[in-house]
Amino acid sequence: MSDTAAQAWFIAGAGVIIAAGALHMWMALVDAVRPSYFVPKDRSLRPAMESVQMCFGGTAAPSMWRVWRGIHVTHSLGLLAFGLLCVVIATYDFGLVTSIDAIRPLEIAVSAAYLAISLRFFFYGPVIITATATACFVIATALSA
Repeated sequence: MSDTAAQAWFIAGAGVIIAAGALHMWMALVDAVRPSYFVPKDRSLRPAMESVQMCFGGTAAPSMWRVWRGIHVTHSLGLLAFGLLCVVIATYDFGLVTSIDAIRPLEIAVSAAYLAISLRFFFYGPVIITATATACFVIATALSA
C-alpha cells in the first residue's frame, strides 16, 4: 500500500500519545501549584502522604506526596518524548521507519505496554487513548509491510 497512508497512520498514533502526554503534563504542572487533578478524593489522605516517606531512599527519602507528584511529571515527559520521537522520525524520513526493522515493532510494543498498564491500573480514558495509538501503529505497520 501507500507509504503516505502508512506515514499518516504512524503520525496519528504518535499524535494521540503527544496529546495525552501534553494534557497529563499540564494537569501535573497545575497540581504543582494548586493540587486539583491527581489528588485523592478522600482529602484526609493527602496529609498522610505528605507525612510519610517512601521506603526506598532511607532518611533522605522524599514524602509519598512528592513522589506521587514527581511520577506524574516524569510519566508525562515519557509520553511526550515517545510521541515526539515518532513524529520526528516519520516526518524527517519515513523511509527510516520502513527500513529499520526494529522501529515498527518497537512502536507497537511501547504503545501496547502503555495499553496493558492502562488496563491494569487506570480508568477508561487512558485505555481508549493507548488502544487508539496502538491501533494506529498496527495499521501503519500493515500498510508499510
